[in-house]
Amino acid sequence: MSRVSVFIDNSNVFKNIKAIRDYGDKRWVQLYDPLKLAQKLAGNRQLVKVHFYCVPPPPWLLTEGEESKKRHLIASKYYSEIAKLQNVELKYGYLQGDKKGPHEKNIDTQLGTDMVADAALGLYDTAILVSNDGDYSSAIANTKRLGKKVELLFFKGYISGSLVMSCDVRRRARMSFFERLDLDLNNFVE
Repeated sequence: MSRVSVFIDNSNVFKNIKAIRDYGDKRWVQLYDPLKLAQKLAGNRQLVKVHFYCVPPPPWLLTEGEESKKRHLIASKYYSEIAKLQNVELKYGYLQGDKKGPHEKNIDTQLGTDMVADAALGLYDTAILVSNDGDYSSAIANTKRLGKKVELLFFKGYISGSLVMSCDVRRRARMSFFERLDLDLNNFVE
């Protein structure tokens, strides 16, 4: 049975789903269950691990009023629940800069390094990348040089051409892939 590891760039996924929702399709779920997503992508193959990369909510949200405090609480609770999921590894990057222009750091580097290192260690046969970020092209190339297959789940209209061309299998994200994670948010709504 083929072994699969799934690598989720949640910052990228979140931005893409937000853009879809902002465009008018509110049915898409931003607070999705990464384990269920990975299981759908793995299909009947053995799911070895789910790698989930994100940035924690910035502390300054706590000083920006009630709506910002809610956003901080929801994000914190969401990541806390993900950390409890079996076979899901949560990894944080960080924000650099001030609240007017924060930039996420160390998401792409961690994901790319983990993808290649786990391939070199023989921990999986197929990597599934969930992102539209063309910065992963080098990691994909090196993973394939190690004899592994790389599949891509991407969002329509927001994809890097180099990313699409470098993967063995390409699949467009569908709303049905993203099931809401069971969270108790005390009546907070997404």
